[in-house]
Amino acid sequence: MFSVVIPLFNKGPYVQRAFDSIYAQSFPPTEIIVVNDGSSDGGEQIAKSQTDPRVKVIDQPNRGVCAARNVAIAAATQPFIAFLDADDQWRPGFLATMRSLITAHPGAALYGAGYVTFANGKRTGEFGLQGEAGPVDFFKEWSRGHLLHTSTTVVPKVAAEAVGGFGEHVAYGDDYHFWAKLAMSGPVVLSPEWLSEYNMSVPGQIIEYYRTEHTRRFEVFEYERFLADALRRGMAEGHIDRSLAAFCRKDFGLGMLQRLYWGNFVAMEIFRDTLGLNSLPLGCMVSICCWVSRNRLAQLLLAPIMAGARSIRGFFKKTQWR
Repeated sequence: MFSVVIPLFNKGPYVQRAFDSIYAQSFPPTEIIVVNDGSSDGGEQIAKSQTDPRVKVIDQPNRGVCAARNVAIAAATQPFIAFLDADDQWRPGFLATMRSLITAHPGAALYGAGYVTFANGKRTGEFGLQGEAGPVDFFKEWSRGHLLHTSTTVVPKVAAEAVGGFGEHVAYGDDYHFWAKLAMSGPVVLSPEWLSEYNMSVPGQIIEYYRTEHTRRFEVFEYERFLADALRRGMAEGHIDRSLAAFCRKDFGLGMLQRLYWGNFVAMEIFRDTLGLNSLPLGCMVSICCWVSRNRLAQLLLAPIMAGARSIRGFFKKTQWR
């Protein structure tokens, strides 16, 4: 029923833990496909040393995690793809819960569950659906907070292939982009259970990028382009998905406010023009931010205020740990 997909690039210290969490599943998968994406830290040897006959390792030069997942999707022989990153682990009931969701709600484009986060051995948070298991209004639920992690998702192979898999040109937010495409292609069914553990202290996590590099460069993510285009297309066709519009209103509003907070008015302009925010029904907050991004006097007035806000925040962050 399930093909487990593990993209592997230099996660040698963690990959055996991922395998062990698969072996511990109360409902076992049919096959485990590891795509070794040019690893050089010994993780590939750990994968190849597994004695379980379900494990298949595919070697390729380093092409990135999206390409690795797409190769595994193409190689999968089972109708459902269960994703597990090499530095994460499942709780024993993950696949059993996914099977129950699929049996109760066949035909969905995406199935998933909640997850817990850990850093340096300490539990730091729980994320997922707030409510009962079953079909959800995906964008409405997503606008309330983090719903999924890649390692808590199961996708029918035909659905993954129908939307073109993961975008290999997408540098960051590839999971968001994939989920958005799936959610627009069919129903989404979720469980509120926390069934995966996400280790945030592993070097190279995407969270490091969001906390550092993103605040300097502020790229426009591909999933944001995709959602803006979808909303604009709906407007042209005479219907607006209210849940999608609400999600965009929050997500794009936060994007503009982040750039404002850091005093990066050029990034505000780029974000506005790239997504065509002026032409979208996104409410007062986005409209005000768009106005600020065009008004140099407002920027001159706001720049020292934002600098002061950053200083105050930095002070409290420092004193918090004393």
